[in-house]
Amino acid sequence: MIALVARQPRSFAARAARDWFADVIAGERQALEMFERSIPDSVTAVVAAIAAQRRPIACLGVGKSGLVAAKVAATFSSLGTPAFFLNAAEAAHGDLGAVQDGSLVLLFSNSGTTDEIIRILPILRARNCTLIGVVGRADCPLARAVSHLIPATIGGEADHIGMAPTASTTLQMAIGDGLAVAVSRARAFTREDFLRHHPAGLLGRQMVPIHAVMRTGMELPVALPSASVAELLAVMSGGRMGAACIVDHERRLVGLVVDGDIRRHLQARHDVYTTPAHALMQSEPQVIGLDARLGEAMVMMREHAGGLLVLPVTDADGRLHGMLHVNDILNG
Repeated sequence: MIALVARQPRSFAARAARDWFADVIAGERQALEMFERSIPDSVTAVVAAIAAQRRPIACLGVGKSGLVAAKVAATFSSLGTPAFFLNAAEAAHGDLGAVQDGSLVLLFSNSGTTDEIIRILPILRARNCTLIGVVGRADCPLARAVSHLIPATIGGEADHIGMAPTASTTLQMAIGDGLAVAVSRARAFTREDFLRHHPAGLLGRQMVPIHAVMRTGMELPVALPSASVAELLAVMSGGRMGAACIVDHERRLVGLVVDGDIRRHLQARHDVYTTPAHALMQSEPQVIGLDARLGEAMVMMREHAGGLLVLPVTDADGRLHGMLHVNDILNG
């Protein structure tokens, strides 16, 4: 019986580890810079072909190139160009049914000789598919078979033995991202379109209308300009927003009082029973329109000097309809 001995890790200094890491980053950067210096003219035709395509784009690959193809498909879809990933190894076993006649197929391969891809090329051509190859070698079967070729040539992989897909996959990914963004711009895809494709999480919440999440009714802390500071304190404590909106008898917003205003008033030892709210309110507070979306509120709260915790919500006539707290955005 042969005893298996685990190879001991090579001892190294912290400086050596940093240098090894830096070598990989430098190698991948070099591959990107080499491609950037001589971007092929075929890129223009490829962008035009994808932008004109009305069927979903098939992004096809196997192995590490397959992982790149999957990410690129997701990026295309995210930026308004429907796309899906097709594993070349599974394509010959039924998954090729997802590719319609006349579809555009984006093929990723470093060697350009991958059997799983080569064997399905005749089927794709028979379906009149537009074949676009992102291929590491220009003198390979795949490069000769595609309608448009984007050579993804590198001087060498970035790992220490020159064999692991590192620089090659980084370049493939960059080319895929470049195509996805260029096509998106050609299709006049907007930021609002992007947010509609991302309904979950903070991205998606940016498209939510203000009126859907603002505090209203009994949750809304309001007071008249004549209310005393003591009365104002009670209103603010009940509202739990750290602020109160000051309105006139027609409910038009005339000012805002926040916790800081109250603290400064108390530190100055002013009377809380005789001082009216209008004496310490902010008479021109930042407000947001009733038809705005949360994304606009995020920008206003973030970019205002010192930051904002609350935003009164008003209509075109200045009447108060609600108030938005920063937690209404972050905790949604």
